Amino acid sequence: MGDVKTPSITEMRKRKFAHQIEVANEGGAVADSFFEKYSYNQSYEDVFQDAFNGNYLVDLIEAVWGAQPPYRLLDCGSANGLTLEQFDKLGVEAWGIENNAHIHSKTPEKWRERNLLGDVCKMPFEDEAFDFLYVTCLPHLSEEIIGQAIKELFRVCRVGVLLQGVTTDMTEEVIEDYELFKGLRTFWTCSEWSDAMVCAGFKLAVSDPVLLDEVWRIEQETDEDDWNWYPNKETMRYHFFSKPQIG
Repeated sequence: MGDVKTPSITEMRKRKFAHQIEVANEGGAVADSFFEKYSYNQSYEDVFQDAFNGNYLVDLIEAVWGAQPPYRLLDCGSANGLTLEQFDKLGVEAWGIENNAHIHSKTPEKWRERNLLGDVCKMPFEDEAFDFLYVTCLPHLSEEIIGQAIKELFRVCRVGVLLQGVTTDMTEEVIEDYELFKGLRTFWTCSEWSDAMVCAGFKLAVSDPVLLDEVWRIEQETDEDDWNWYPNKETMRYHFFSKPQIG
């Protein structure tokens, strides 16, 4: 008998959590139901305060790039713009772009000018319009357009990207508890997302072991669950990317 091929971690996770996987709306946007039953059958609005931590993201930006507010940040996958208010309280000029019209329509009036309904593959912003990008939307896009989306991230970014989307090598506990595979269209590991970012021109922002220790410390101190989101410290380096500076 020939050797039996060992399934990849992505294949194993997709089999185990097949009950979570849903079909996206035609046109590529996440299904409206994704936001209505975002976590524990509660809506995005109901769980937002528990799910989003602006201080954590600002601390990571300072650790990796040495930057403190004020700076401009684009939230790619901004839903109804609630993140913008949280960033604003921390001194960050935050903008958002979201492709689901249903959740975008719930944007508070105060943030409608900054929270745009649009396509991350073709963003209405000038080159290097934002210092940093906070990106959660990529796994919700189909695999054939990921390359174009990352090219757009590269174009509008000036300094760096926090890539915070769902990966298939997150811990099983967190995938199961938060039903992270709901609404996904592209199932890649941390390193596969990293390869795609590097191919588009970005470079890994975290290579120094001391800096990686600091990033892991922030992750551990912020995470209030009984388990880790990421399986180990090493995988954290694949979530921070710098845009090479010319000259």
